[in-house]
Amino acid sequence: MSHRFDQLGNLRRIGALLLAATAALGCNRFTASRVEPPPPGAAAGPRQVVALGQLEPAGGVISISSIPGEQLLSLAPGVVEGATVAAGDELARMASYTVRQVQLDAAGVKLRLARQQRDQQRATAQLQVEQAQAALAQAEARLQETLSQEQQLQSLGEAAAIARDDLEQLERLRQSDPELVTDQQLRRRRNASERAAKEHESAVAVYPHALAAAEKSVEAARASVRLAESNLRMAEEVDQTLAVEMEQAAAQAALEQSVLRAPLVEGGSAQFTVLRVLMQPGELVAQTPVLELGDLSRMVCVAEVYEADVKEIHVGQEAAIRSPAFAGKYAERPGQSPGAIKGRVIRVGGVVSSPGLTNRNPLAPSDRSIVEVVVAIDPTDREATAEAARRIGLQVTVEFAERSEAAAQQPGA
Repeated sequence: MSHRFDQLGNLRRIGALLLAATAALGCNRFTASRVEPPPPGAAAGPRQVVALGQLEPAGGVISISSIPGEQLLSLAPGVVEGATVAAGDELARMASYTVRQVQLDAAGVKLRLARQQRDQQRATAQLQVEQAQAALAQAEARLQETLSQEQQLQSLGEAAAIARDDLEQLERLRQSDPELVTDQQLRRRRNASERAAKEHESAVAVYPHALAAAEKSVEAARASVRLAESNLRMAEEVDQTLAVEMEQAAAQAALEQSVLRAPLVEGGSAQFTVLRVLMQPGELVAQTPVLELGDLSRMVCVAEVYEADVKEIHVGQEAAIRSPAFAGKYAERPGQSPGAIKGRVIRVGGVVSSPGLTNRNPLAPSDRSIVEVVVAIDPTDREATAEAARRIGLQVTVEFAERSEAAAQQPGA
Protein backbone atom coordinates (compact mmCIF):
# COMPACT_ATOMS: atom_id res chain seq x y z
CA MET A 1 0.00 0.00 0.00
CA SER A 2 2.75 2.50 0.91
CA HIS A 3 4.54 1.63 -2.33
CA ARG A 4 1.37 2.58 -4.28
CA PHE A 5 1.18 5.95 -2.48
CA ASP A 6 4.82 6.59 -3.32
CA GLN A 7 4.07 5.95 -6.98
CA LEU A 8 1.10 8.36 -6.90
CA GLY A 9 3.28 11.06 -5.32
CA ASN A 10 5.92 10.59 -7.97
CA LEU A 11 3.29 10.89 -10.70
CA ARG A 12 1.97 14.10 -9.15
CA ARG A 13 5.43 15.62 -9.01
CA ILE A 14 6.09 14.67 -12.62
CA GLY A 15 2.72 16.20 -13.65
CA ALA A 16 3.52 19.43 -11.82
CA LEU A 17 6.89 19.65 -13.58
CA LEU A 18 5.23 19.07 -16.97
CA LEU A 19 2.65 21.80 -16.27
CA ALA A 20 5.39 24.22 -15.28
CA ALA A 21 7.35 23.42 -18.43
CA THR A 22 4.23 23.84 -20.59
CA ALA A 23 3.43 27.19 -18.99
CA ALA A 24 6.98 28.35 -19.55
CA LEU A 25 6.85 27.31 -23.21
CA GLY A 26 3.44 28.96 -23.66
CA CYS A 27 4.68 32.17 -22.07
CA ASN A 28 7.66 32.11 -24.39
CA ARG A 29 5.40 31.48 -27.41
CA PHE A 30 2.79 34.16 -26.82
CA THR A 31 4.85 36.97 -25.31
CA ALA A 32 4.51 40.33 -27.13
CA SER A 33 8.11 40.17 -28.30
CA ARG A 34 11.09 38.09 -27.45
CA VAL A 35 14.75 37.74 -28.44
CA GLU A 36 15.90 34.23 -29.22
CA PRO A 37 19.04 33.79 -27.04
CA PRO A 38 22.11 31.91 -28.29
CA PRO A 39 22.66 28.36 -27.02
CA PRO A 40 24.60 28.05 -23.72
CA GLY A 41 28.30 28.38 -24.28
CA ALA A 42 27.89 29.70 -27.83
CA ALA A 43 29.42 32.99 -28.87
CA ALA A 44 27.09 35.97 -29.02
CA GLY A 45 25.86 36.32 -32.59
CA PRO A 46 22.78 37.40 -34.55
CA ARG A 47 19.57 37.43 -32.54
CA GLN A 48 15.96 37.21 -33.70
CA VAL A 49 13.10 39.30 -32.32
CA VAL A 50 9.51 38.07 -32.37
CA ALA A 51 6.64 40.44 -31.60
CA LEU A 52 2.88 40.79 -31.82
CA GLY A 53 1.52 43.05 -34.52
CA GLN A 54 -1.67 44.19 -36.21
CA LEU A 55 -2.50 44.54 -39.91
CA GLU A 56 -3.83 47.85 -41.18
CA PRO A 57 -3.74 50.04 -44.30
CA ALA A 58 -0.58 52.09 -44.72
CA GLY A 59 -2.69 55.23 -44.45
CA GLY A 60 -4.51 53.88 -41.43
CA VAL A 61 -8.20 53.29 -40.93
CA ILE A 62 -9.99 56.56 -41.72
CA SER A 63 -13.06 57.35 -39.62
CA ILE A 64 -15.73 59.38 -41.39
CA SER A 65 -18.01 61.20 -38.96
CA SER A 66 -20.04 64.35 -38.50
CA ILE A 67 -20.83 66.85 -35.75
CA PRO A 68 -22.21 65.13 -32.64
CA GLY A 69 -25.98 65.50 -32.53
CA GLU A 70 -26.41 65.39 -36.30
CA GLN A 71 -28.78 62.79 -37.69
CA LEU A 72 -27.81 60.53 -40.58
CA LEU A 73 -30.25 61.17 -43.43
CA SER A 74 -29.03 58.66 -46.02
CA LEU A 75 -26.07 56.73 -47.34
CA ALA A 76 -25.00 57.33 -50.91
CA PRO A 77 -26.08 54.64 -53.39
CA GLY A 78 -23.57 51.78 -53.46
CA VAL A 79 -21.93 52.66 -50.16
CA VAL A 80 -21.79 49.26 -48.48
CA GLU A 81 -19.04 47.35 -46.73
CA GLY A 82 -16.44 46.24 -49.25
CA ALA A 83 -17.42 48.84 -51.88
CA THR A 84 -14.74 50.93 -53.59
CA VAL A 85 -15.13 54.71 -53.63
CA ALA A 86 -13.00 57.36 -55.28
CA ALA A 87 -11.42 60.23 -53.39
CA GLY A 88 -13.96 63.04 -53.03
CA ASP A 89 -16.99 60.83 -53.67
CA GLU A 90 -20.13 61.46 -51.63
CA LEU A 91 -20.64 58.85 -48.93
CA ALA A 92 -23.62 60.06 -46.89
CA ARG A 93 -25.86 63.03 -46.15
CA MET A 94 -26.92 64.37 -42.81
CA ALA A 95 -30.44 65.53 -41.89
CA SER A 96 -29.31 69.18 -41.93
CA TYR A 97 -28.70 68.89 -45.68
CA THR A 98 -32.30 69.77 -46.55
CA VAL A 99 -32.39 72.96 -44.47
CA ARG A 100 -28.97 74.06 -45.65
CA GLN A 101 -29.94 73.45 -49.28
CA VAL A 102 -32.90 75.80 -48.80
CA GLN A 103 -30.54 78.38 -47.26
CA LEU A 104 -28.21 78.04 -50.23
CA ASP A 105 -31.10 78.47 -52.68
CA ALA A 106 -32.29 81.56 -50.79
CA ALA A 107 -28.77 82.99 -50.90
CA GLY A 108 -28.71 82.38 -54.65
CA VAL A 109 -31.99 84.26 -55.14
CA LYS A 110 -30.73 87.09 -52.94
CA LEU A 111 -27.53 87.28 -54.96
CA ARG A 112 -29.43 87.38 -58.25
CA LEU A 113 -31.61 90.24 -57.01
CA ALA A 114 -28.58 92.08 -55.66
CA ARG A 115 -26.84 91.80 -59.02
CA GLN A 116 -29.92 93.09 -60.82
CA GLN A 117 -30.09 96.04 -58.44
CA ARG A 118 -26.36 96.69 -58.93
CA ASP A 119 -26.70 96.63 -62.71
CA GLN A 120 -29.70 98.96 -62.51
CA GLN A 121 -27.83 101.38 -60.27
CA ARG A 122 -24.87 101.40 -62.63
CA ALA A 123 -27.14 101.96 -65.63
CA THR A 124 -28.89 104.82 -63.82
CA ALA A 125 -25.56 106.37 -62.88
CA GLN A 126 -24.35 106.11 -66.48
CA LEU A 127 -27.59 107.74 -67.70
CA GLN A 128 -27.14 110.55 -65.20
CA VAL A 129 -23.63 111.15 -66.49
CA GLU A 130 -24.92 111.35 -70.06
CA GLN A 131 -27.72 113.73 -69.03
CA ALA A 132 -25.28 115.92 -67.13
CA GLN A 133 -22.95 116.03 -70.12
CA ALA A 134 -25.87 116.99 -72.39
CA ALA A 135 -26.88 119.75 -69.98
CA LEU A 136 -23.29 120.99 -69.94
CA ALA A 137 -23.22 121.08 -73.72
CA GLN A 138 -26.41 123.15 -73.76
CA ALA A 139 -25.06 125.54 -71.13
CA GLU A 140 -21.83 126.01 -73.06
CA ALA A 141 -23.86 126.67 -76.25
CA ARG A 142 -25.89 129.33 -74.46
CA LEU A 143 -22.68 130.89 -73.16
CA GLN A 144 -21.27 131.05 -76.67
CA GLU A 145 -24.54 132.56 -77.84
CA THR A 146 -24.36 135.19 -75.09
CA LEU A 147 -20.75 135.98 -75.94
CA SER A 148 -21.76 136.45 -79.58
CA GLN A 149 -24.19 139.18 -78.46
CA GLU A 150 -21.24 141.44 -77.73
CA GLN A 151 -20.80 141.97 -81.46
CA GLN A 152 -24.52 142.72 -81.73
CA LEU A 153 -24.03 145.38 -79.04
CA GLN A 154 -21.39 147.00 -81.21
CA SER A 155 -23.72 146.83 -84.21
CA LEU A 156 -26.58 148.34 -82.19
CA GLY A 157 -24.27 151.09 -80.96
CA GLU A 158 -23.14 151.89 -84.47
CA ALA A 159 -26.76 151.85 -85.70
CA ALA A 160 -27.78 154.22 -82.87
CA ALA A 161 -24.86 156.53 -83.71
CA ILE A 162 -25.75 156.53 -87.41
CA ALA A 163 -29.40 157.26 -86.64
CA ARG A 164 -28.35 160.09 -84.36
CA ASP A 165 -26.02 161.52 -87.04
CA ASP A 166 -28.78 161.29 -89.64
CA LEU A 167 -31.15 163.14 -87.31
CA GLU A 168 -28.62 165.87 -86.64
CA GLN A 169 -27.85 166.22 -90.32
CA LEU A 170 -31.55 166.45 -91.13
CA GLU A 171 -32.06 169.08 -88.45
CA ARG A 172 -29.18 171.17 -89.84
CA LEU A 173 -30.60 170.86 -93.31
CA ARG A 174 -33.99 172.13 -92.14
CA GLN A 175 -32.41 174.99 -90.38
CA SER A 176 -30.68 176.00 -93.58
CA ASP A 177 -33.75 175.45 -95.77
CA PRO A 178 -37.04 174.69 -93.97
CA GLU A 179 -38.78 173.88 -97.20
CA LEU A 180 -36.46 170.95 -97.94
CA VAL A 181 -37.36 168.96 -94.76
CA THR A 182 -40.91 168.44 -93.66
CA ASP A 183 -42.03 167.92 -90.09
CA GLN A 184 -43.02 164.36 -90.86
CA GLN A 185 -39.57 163.49 -92.14
CA LEU A 186 -37.99 165.04 -89.13
CA ARG A 187 -40.27 163.14 -86.71
CA ARG A 188 -39.66 159.87 -88.53
CA ARG A 189 -35.89 160.36 -88.34
CA ARG A 190 -36.05 161.37 -84.67
CA ASN A 191 -38.21 158.29 -83.89
CA ALA A 192 -35.73 156.00 -85.64
CA SER A 193 -32.82 157.55 -83.74
CA GLU A 194 -34.54 157.20 -80.39
CA ARG A 195 -35.54 153.60 -81.11
CA ALA A 196 -31.98 152.70 -82.07
CA ALA A 197 -30.63 154.36 -78.95
CA LYS A 198 -33.12 152.55 -76.70
CA GLU A 199 -32.32 149.20 -78.29
CA HIS A 200 -28.65 149.77 -77.70
CA GLU A 201 -29.14 150.86 -74.11
CA SER A 202 -31.41 147.90 -73.39
CA ALA A 203 -28.95 145.44 -74.89
CA VAL A 204 -26.10 147.01 -72.94
CA ALA A 205 -28.09 146.75 -69.71
CA VAL A 206 -29.10 143.07 -70.22
CA TYR A 207 -25.83 141.67 -71.56
CA PRO A 208 -23.82 141.50 -68.28
CA HIS A 209 -26.64 139.66 -66.53
CA ALA A 210 -27.12 137.28 -69.41
CA LEU A 211 -23.36 136.59 -69.54
CA ALA A 212 -23.17 135.95 -65.78
CA ALA A 213 -26.19 133.64 -65.95
CA ALA A 214 -24.70 131.72 -68.85
CA GLU A 215 -21.33 131.31 -67.07
CA LYS A 216 -23.08 130.10 -63.89
CA SER A 217 -25.10 127.63 -65.90
CA VAL A 218 -21.89 126.23 -67.36
CA GLU A 219 -20.32 125.94 -63.89
CA ALA A 220 -23.42 124.22 -62.52
CA ALA A 221 -23.53 121.83 -65.47
CA ARG A 222 -19.87 120.96 -64.99
CA ALA A 223 -20.49 120.34 -61.29
CA SER A 224 -23.40 118.08 -62.22
CA VAL A 225 -21.13 116.12 -64.58
CA ARG A 226 -18.50 115.68 -61.86
CA LEU A 227 -21.13 114.51 -59.39
CA ALA A 228 -22.66 112.09 -61.88
CA GLU A 229 -19.24 110.68 -62.77
CA SER A 230 -18.42 110.29 -59.06
CA ASN A 231 -21.67 108.42 -58.52
CA LEU A 232 -20.87 106.19 -61.49
CA ARG A 233 -17.40 105.37 -60.14
CA MET A 234 -18.90 104.58 -56.74
CA ALA A 235 -21.52 102.35 -58.31
CA GLU A 236 -18.78 100.49 -60.21
CA GLU A 237 -16.27 100.26 -57.33
CA VAL A 238 -18.59 99.66 -54.37
CA ASP A 239 -20.21 96.32 -55.19
CA GLN A 240 -22.94 95.53 -52.69
CA THR A 241 -23.16 92.00 -54.08
CA LEU A 242 -19.82 91.05 -52.48
CA ALA A 243 -21.45 90.65 -49.08
CA VAL A 244 -24.23 88.54 -50.61
CA GLU A 245 -21.64 86.42 -52.44
CA MET A 246 -19.92 85.81 -49.09
CA GLU A 247 -23.27 84.74 -47.63
CA GLN A 248 -23.73 82.34 -50.52
CA ALA A 249 -20.21 80.94 -50.04
CA ALA A 250 -20.94 80.44 -46.34
CA ALA A 251 -24.19 78.67 -47.18
CA GLN A 252 -22.34 76.45 -49.67
CA ALA A 253 -19.72 75.59 -47.04
CA ALA A 254 -22.44 74.81 -44.51
CA LEU A 255 -24.14 72.54 -47.06
CA GLU A 256 -20.85 70.72 -47.65
CA GLN A 257 -20.64 70.05 -43.90
CA SER A 258 -23.86 68.08 -44.27
CA VAL A 259 -22.26 65.85 -46.90
CA LEU A 260 -19.71 63.21 -45.91
CA ARG A 261 -17.11 62.55 -48.60
CA ALA A 262 -14.10 60.32 -49.08
CA PRO A 263 -10.90 62.26 -48.30
CA LEU A 264 -9.49 64.20 -51.24
CA VAL A 265 -5.91 65.24 -50.54
CA GLU A 266 -3.33 66.29 -53.11
CA GLY A 267 -0.84 63.47 -53.44
CA GLY A 268 -3.03 61.17 -51.32
CA SER A 269 -4.92 58.00 -52.11
CA ALA A 270 -7.08 57.95 -55.22
CA GLN A 271 -9.58 55.37 -53.99
CA PHE A 272 -10.67 53.70 -50.79
CA THR A 273 -12.54 50.63 -49.65
CA VAL A 274 -15.49 50.90 -47.26
CA LEU A 275 -14.36 48.79 -44.30
CA ARG A 276 -17.32 49.18 -41.98
CA VAL A 277 -20.68 50.97 -41.99
CA LEU A 278 -21.36 51.75 -38.34
CA MET A 279 -24.57 53.80 -38.57
CA GLN A 280 -27.86 53.55 -40.39
CA PRO A 281 -30.17 56.37 -41.58
CA GLY A 282 -32.10 57.90 -38.73
CA GLU A 283 -29.41 57.38 -36.10
CA LEU A 284 -27.81 60.31 -34.27
CA VAL A 285 -24.08 60.90 -34.45
CA ALA A 286 -22.30 60.51 -31.11
CA GLN A 287 -18.80 59.14 -30.59
CA THR A 288 -19.13 56.34 -33.14
CA PRO A 289 -18.12 57.29 -36.71
CA VAL A 290 -20.60 56.84 -39.53
CA LEU A 291 -18.26 54.59 -41.47
CA GLU A 292 -14.60 53.64 -41.84
CA LEU A 293 -12.46 53.68 -45.00
CA GLY A 294 -9.04 52.43 -45.91
CA ASP A 295 -6.71 52.39 -48.91
CA LEU A 296 -6.04 48.66 -49.26
CA SER A 297 -3.53 49.03 -52.09
CA ARG A 298 -0.77 49.51 -49.51
CA MET A 299 -0.76 47.45 -46.32
CA VAL A 300 1.47 47.49 -43.24
CA CYS A 301 1.82 45.63 -39.98
CA VAL A 302 2.33 47.68 -36.81
CA ALA A 303 4.42 45.50 -34.50
CA GLU A 304 4.77 46.10 -30.75
CA VAL A 305 8.40 45.39 -29.87
CA TYR A 306 9.50 45.40 -26.23
CA GLU A 307 11.62 48.44 -25.45
CA ALA A 308 14.56 46.21 -24.50
CA ASP A 309 14.43 44.48 -27.90
CA VAL A 310 13.99 47.50 -30.16
CA LYS A 311 17.75 48.00 -30.38
CA GLU A 312 17.79 44.86 -32.52
CA ILE A 313 15.50 46.47 -35.12
CA HIS A 314 16.56 48.77 -37.94
CA VAL A 315 14.95 50.31 -41.03
CA GLY A 316 15.19 47.97 -44.01
CA GLN A 317 15.25 44.83 -41.89
CA GLU A 318 13.19 41.97 -43.31
CA ALA A 319 10.34 40.43 -41.34
CA ALA A 320 7.90 37.52 -41.66
CA ILE A 321 4.26 38.03 -40.72
CA ARG A 322 2.45 34.88 -39.64
CA SER A 323 -1.05 34.01 -38.51
CA PRO A 324 -3.27 30.89 -38.40
CA ALA A 325 -5.92 33.03 -40.13
CA PHE A 326 -3.91 33.33 -43.34
CA ALA A 327 -5.01 31.20 -46.27
CA GLY A 328 -3.33 29.77 -49.35
CA LYS A 329 0.43 29.76 -49.45
CA TYR A 330 0.51 32.04 -46.41
CA ALA A 331 -1.31 29.51 -44.17
CA GLU A 332 0.36 27.43 -41.46
CA ARG A 333 0.77 23.89 -42.82
CA PRO A 334 1.35 21.04 -40.34
CA GLY A 335 4.56 19.22 -41.01
CA GLN A 336 5.79 21.88 -43.40
CA SER A 337 7.48 25.22 -43.09
CA PRO A 338 4.83 27.72 -42.03
CA GLY A 339 3.69 30.23 -44.63
CA ALA A 340 4.27 33.93 -44.04
CA ILE A 341 3.79 37.33 -45.62
CA LYS A 342 7.10 39.02 -46.21
CA GLY A 343 7.69 42.60 -45.21
CA ARG A 344 10.37 45.16 -44.51
CA VAL A 345 10.76 47.64 -41.64
CA ILE A 346 10.08 51.20 -42.80
CA ARG A 347 9.88 52.97 -39.46
CA VAL A 348 11.01 52.42 -35.91
CA GLY A 349 9.04 54.52 -33.47
CA GLY A 350 10.62 56.77 -30.91
CA VAL A 351 7.84 56.75 -28.31
CA VAL A 352 7.73 54.13 -25.55
CA SER A 353 4.19 53.25 -24.46
CA SER A 354 2.03 50.50 -23.00
CA PRO A 355 1.05 47.58 -25.25
CA GLY A 356 -2.12 48.04 -27.22
CA LEU A 357 -2.49 44.42 -28.27
CA THR A 358 -3.83 41.79 -25.89
CA ASN A 359 -1.58 38.83 -25.26
CA ARG A 360 -3.67 35.66 -25.25
CA ASN A 361 -1.39 33.91 -22.79
CA PRO A 362 -2.55 34.72 -19.25
CA LEU A 363 0.95 33.96 -17.93
CA ALA A 364 2.62 36.47 -20.25
CA PRO A 365 4.09 39.56 -18.55
CA SER A 366 1.84 42.60 -18.80
CA ASP A 367 4.03 45.26 -17.23
CA ARG A 368 6.42 45.74 -20.16
CA SER A 369 6.53 48.83 -22.39
CA ILE A 370 6.75 48.66 -26.16
CA VAL A 371 7.86 50.65 -29.20
CA GLU A 372 5.83 50.55 -32.40
CA VAL A 373 7.67 49.26 -35.48
CA VAL A 374 5.99 49.61 -38.89
CA VAL A 375 6.58 46.74 -41.33
CA ALA A 376 5.50 47.45 -44.91
CA ILE A 377 4.18 44.71 -47.18
CA ASP A 378 5.55 45.05 -50.71
CA PRO A 379 2.69 46.76 -52.67
CA THR A 380 3.91 45.08 -55.88
CA ASP A 381 3.14 41.69 -54.30
CA ARG A 382 -0.56 41.92 -54.99
CA GLU A 383 -1.34 38.49 -53.61
CA ALA A 384 0.25 39.22 -50.25
CA THR A 385 -1.32 42.67 -50.14
CA ALA A 386 -4.74 41.21 -50.93
CA GLU A 387 -4.36 38.55 -48.21
CA ALA A 388 -3.45 41.21 -45.65
CA ALA A 389 -6.27 43.46 -46.88
CA ARG A 390 -8.79 40.72 -46.12
CA ARG A 391 -7.66 40.71 -42.49
CA ILE A 392 -7.77 44.36 -41.39
CA GLY A 393 -7.07 44.53 -37.66
CA LEU A 394 -5.87 40.92 -37.46
CA GLN A 395 -3.40 40.28 -34.63
CA VAL A 396 -0.37 38.50 -36.05
CA THR A 397 3.09 37.33 -35.07
CA VAL A 398 6.02 39.22 -36.58
CA GLU A 399 9.38 37.50 -36.81
CA PHE A 400 12.18 39.92 -37.57
CA ALA A 401 15.19 38.63 -39.50
CA GLU A 402 18.32 38.17 -37.45
CA ARG A 403 20.31 41.34 -37.24
CA SER A 404 23.82 40.90 -38.57
CA GLU A 405 26.91 42.45 -37.05
CA ALA A 406 27.30 44.62 -40.16
CA ALA A 407 23.81 46.03 -39.67
CA ALA A 408 24.49 46.61 -35.99
CA GLN A 409 27.58 48.68 -36.86
CA GLN A 410 25.77 50.91 -39.39
CA PRO A 411 25.54 54.59 -38.33
CA GLY A 412 22.18 55.31 -36.73
CA ALA A 413 21.23 51.62 -36.64
